[in-house]
Amino acid sequence: MDASAPSNHFARITEEHPRRHSSLLLQLRTGHVPLNKHLHHIAKLPSPICSSCHQGEESVHHYILECPAFIRPRNILRKSLGNRNLTLKELFNDRKAIRKLLTFVAQTKRFQTTFGDVTPPKEREERDHS
Repeated sequence: MDASAPSNHFARITEEHPRRHSSLLLQLRTGHVPLNKHLHHIAKLPSPICSSCHQGEESVHHYILECPAFIRPRNILRKSLGNRNLTLKELFNDRKAIRKLLTFVAQTKRFQTTFGDVTPPKEREERDHS
């Protein structure tokens, strides 16, 4: 994960988001997020294996960039960012990418129990009015 977190840059690019969004982004960035790898590390789960695909440890990297269970929302994320290769560094350090990452997280519903609907506010308003 990103060793520089939380940096002043990260604080500036997340300040426009509600607190729960910023909290989730910080947890994702540091790896201290309720994914199976971290939960196993703190002895809250017996296994770090991804419960969505059962193909590897459910780390932040696996969840965002690799898990086959989330290929559709990941393709939408990639397309929304111009079909470029995705990296965690880019996703966590670019204002536009952060909004798109939150949309990805909302579409997967992986953290809905903990954080609620994390769709960025502007996109939620557009969705609600359509």
